Amino acid sequence: MNTQPSLEKLILKKEFSEQISKKLKKFFVEHLPITQFMGLEVESYDGDTLILTAPLEPNINDKQTAFGGSLYNTAVMACWGMIFLKTQEKNIACNQVVTEGSMKYIAPVDGRIRAICHAPSEDELVAFFDHFERKGKARISLEAAVYNDACVMKIDPEIKPAVKFLGQYAIIKN
Repeated sequence: MNTQPSLEKLILKKEFSEQISKKLKKFFVEHLPITQFMGLEVESYDGDTLILTAPLEPNINDKQTAFGGSLYNTAVMACWGMIFLKTQEKNIACNQVVTEGSMKYIAPVDGRIRAICHAPSEDELVAFFDHFERKGKARISLEAAVYNDACVMKIDPEIKPAVKFLGQYAIIKN
């Protein structure tokens, strides 16, 4: 039996992911002005991976590399964006916050900032949303990696990121 999704299902998933990612772009513009100052863009979202990018110029520091705060914000927003997108996919209206975050700066970024966040596993998402339904709130941990101007499409252990981020996010019923 063929377990591969049909081309039609893949196209529908891509279209749905594009529609949902437009909601994230709109939210950034309407509610988070820092994203506009940074030039933060949603490059892509396929249902499993969110990629945000920002140009170096508005995020540059005195060393001609990306400002640490901009790197932190880009990573935080990649993870925050992933949870936003997952709640949108489930039609869940909620407040969403970052509750904890830690950053490891590995190398300077001297080009375009590129943050990548992968969705939690299906089991993690099921547990997260079940807890939310039962308790009216839930927490989940997410990771992001920031790359230096590379066209990396996923977090890859073979490619060294410039920054690693681990954050905890909460959703709370409105």
